[in-house]
Amino acid sequence: MKPVLKKRILGAYIILFSFLILTFLVFSSQGFYKYYSLNRKLQQLNMKIDSLKKVNDSLKIEIELINNSDEKLEQVARERFGMIKSGEKIYKIQIDE
Repeated sequence: MKPVLKKRILGAYIILFSFLILTFLVFSSQGFYKYYSLNRKLQQLNMKIDSLKKVNDSLKIEIELINNSDEKLEQVARERFGMIKSGEKIYKIQIDE
């Protein structure tokens, strides 16, 4: 074989091998695509955790207010549970359209 032909064949093998290695690195189960996907998922979960921590903190504050304030306890009982004081009457107004 001619030396030029050997170099071309060797070059083609190197290119093919490089392509296969690159494909494996990008699309394998341990590849860059999987890493990117998992990293995005991690960021989304961290954002959700932060959001839930804020909700949890606000609920803790509300519990503390209910435990320490009779006015807040009465407000929650009336608004959320429809409770009334003894002797009070509830009037429902129905508007016909």
